[in-house]
Amino acid sequence: MNVKKVFSQAFALGLALTLTACGGSGDKDNNGSNAGADNKASNEQAKGEEFKKQTNDNTLVVGVDSLGGEFIQGFNNSQNDVRAREFMGIQGSVGYATYVKDRSGKYVMNKTVLDGDPKSKENEDGSKTFTFKIKKDLKWSDGKPVTADDYLFTALLHSPQDYALITGSTEIGGDTLKGYNEFREGKTDEFEGVKKIDDQTFEITVSSDFIPYYEEESLKGMNPRPIHYIAPNLTVDGSKFALKDGYKLSDDDKKSFIESLDKQIETEKSSYDEEVKEAGEEDPEYKKEHEEKLKTLEDKKKSAESGNDIDPTEMLVEKAMLFDANDYRKAPKVTCGPYKFVSFENNMVKMELNDQYVGDFEGHKATIPNVIIQAINPEISVDLVKNGDIDVFEEEMNGSRIDQIRKAADEKKLQYVAYDRNGYGCLSFLDDRGPTQYKEVRQAIAFLMDRNDFVQNYAGGYAVVTNGMYGSSQWMYKERGADVEAKLTNYTLNVDEANKRLDKSPYKFEKDGKTAWDATKAAEQYKNNADKFDYYRYDENGKKLQVNQFGAKESEITTLLSNQLPDNAKQAGLEYNVQAGDFNTLLNYRENPKEGDKAEYTAFNMGLGFGSPFDPYYQYNSKGNDNKTKTNDPKVDKITEELRRTKPGEKEAYLDKWEEFQEWYNDYLPEIPLYSNQIHSSASSRVKGFEGLTPEWATSCQINQMSLK
Repeated sequence: MNVKKVFSQAFALGLALTLTACGGSGDKDNNGSNAGADNKASNEQAKGEEFKKQTNDNTLVVGVDSLGGEFIQGFNNSQNDVRAREFMGIQGSVGYATYVKDRSGKYVMNKTVLDGDPKSKENEDGSKTFTFKIKKDLKWSDGKPVTADDYLFTALLHSPQDYALITGSTEIGGDTLKGYNEFREGKTDEFEGVKKIDDQTFEITVSSDFIPYYEEESLKGMNPRPIHYIAPNLTVDGSKFALKDGYKLSDDDKKSFIESLDKQIETEKSSYDEEVKEAGEEDPEYKKEHEEKLKTLEDKKKSAESGNDIDPTEMLVEKAMLFDANDYRKAPKVTCGPYKFVSFENNMVKMELNDQYVGDFEGHKATIPNVIIQAINPEISVDLVKNGDIDVFEEEMNGSRIDQIRKAADEKKLQYVAYDRNGYGCLSFLDDRGPTQYKEVRQAIAFLMDRNDFVQNYAGGYAVVTNGMYGSSQWMYKERGADVEAKLTNYTLNVDEANKRLDKSPYKFEKDGKTAWDATKAAEQYKNNADKFDYYRYDENGKKLQVNQFGAKESEITTLLSNQLPDNAKQAGLEYNVQAGDFNTLLNYRENPKEGDKAEYTAFNMGLGFGSPFDPYYQYNSKGNDNKTKTNDPKVDKITEELRRTKPGEKEAYLDKWEEFQEWYNDYLPEIPLYSNQIHSSASSRVKGFEGLTPEWATSCQINQMSLK
């Protein structure tokens, strides 16, 4: 039975990667880092709607390829939704988080928020406690004070497993904190890893499972959420939720509680049915777990209906969960960033200046009265920027449009910023099922494509081929890039090498499962009639070597892969099929695959963005909660654990372990890197202060230093 992956509160600290459609629309937000489409493939809604100019003297308009309208984590990974969240301070570097990322991706203390350096204490069990004191002048956009309750609210609200059950969210809360498992499973109503001291002071205790951590500063990042707006009758008492003084349980409250239980029961039933349908069978253990969960909920409902055993605190927590996921998620009307939410309609997010905002971690404050994020047709983005119809279009990766940007800049019709991408486009696999469970098959596929072709035909030469999991903008690559590249296999188009790899796999027979597959026969048949080629490899059970890939339908990368792999693969006895469809369907096949040979697709073209700090534990450790490739290799389990547990300051030890990880990645190939781009972001001539963008620092971060001429 499939278990859907969920995302950690730690992801808001940038501890993970972001995966996006390689040449398709942006995917789900898994960590608060920037995620987006590789080639800005056209959004159907954006293409179909008549463009209406929104720019004026007091409004900055940011053009994007699509918008999802998901303004909290756990429901969507759209890069553009993330940008909106950052403008509003819901996440990112310009809100009131205790620690934020600077332009280089380094975590620094937010001096605007904290009243002095946090105190730290090492505990006997190996955990570490940090004590924060926030300043008294911080206010939400509605004028209410920001308090310690707000910083502990998200960990307390999102960590219980009920949050996912009730809301359908993929977040799992503060898993880096001590006592997380006990609190999550409902064994205690107190979360040991958080503690309110007073209205301006609170503690977090990081579990010994996360200490030491090379970039320890990232673990200190706590982002506030307005408890007074989402849960007005709750407060934080020490390490748990409590009722506000004077609150009394009403009949309406009881009714609402019972209705929430009905929704939970419905969600549990539908989720289980969906899982069974996907898997094609019922798993006895999973069924038992499902039935126990249902009984618990139904018993709770019966008790509530009888008027007994209604815990008012529990009831208000569940009410807050629903409001957070259903209301605040779509219309976050109380924020703490430079801008506050106005509306999301007609594929457009409107925001206005937050007059309660005191500034970012450097003390800068936004001055532009209004910001609009507007979905446009990316195919005409350059013209829209040139003409002043929009002010900004970020992260263009299409080579032909980059040429247009550079030409327009030479003509003084716009300005642009260029930087190396912290990530790449890739072909991602499921590593635990179908033929792609064998690394020899994955390596063979890498030898059956011309990756330089992607650099030229997609990126227009504004990219390079990489052989490991790195980008040229990363500090590790700048320190050790030349050393590590010399140790890695450079996968180039080479049918002979592909056949050598496949000869080491189970697929080394003809159809009878006994006769050795012959590369000479394959070459001859391919030469004589490639279109009717039918000399494929089989395993000893007579199962054909067949790999099915799913790609975004509007992706140029999907097209390039379909032009190369199916034909080249024949020469190695591999039947390679490429199917294109919408990106949400791709995500479903990738993230909720059927078991074993029932999985329809085991290869997907994606975009991969590296979080900061770099911690591949989440993606490739067998215990990592973002392990979408289903990698299960004891070797990388050890490497990723040692990499993340390197002591702060031990730079060379970290780099040694980073090199070791790259060598593993290059051999195991959970993904095949296709290209790493140079990114170009453009702005109209009237925008001042645009030049500060970096791979870690978008317009939503730079906005405090921007103005309009």
